[in-house]
Amino acid sequence: MNLFPVDDDGIIDIFGFKLHTDDLIILLILFILYKENSNDKFLYIILILLLLS
Repeated sequence: MNLFPVDDDGIIDIFGFKLHTDDLIILLILFILYKENSNDKFLYIILILLLLS
């Protein structure tokens, strides 16, 4: 039994939200940068734009 089942296309269904595995990596990087109090605003903008595309 998997907590978060992954499709063949790399899509994870978490509580009704369908996310690709690379989206989870970007979210993890954003979270780590936030917790480390990074002040690089351009990095945040680039990662958010990458997440939206």
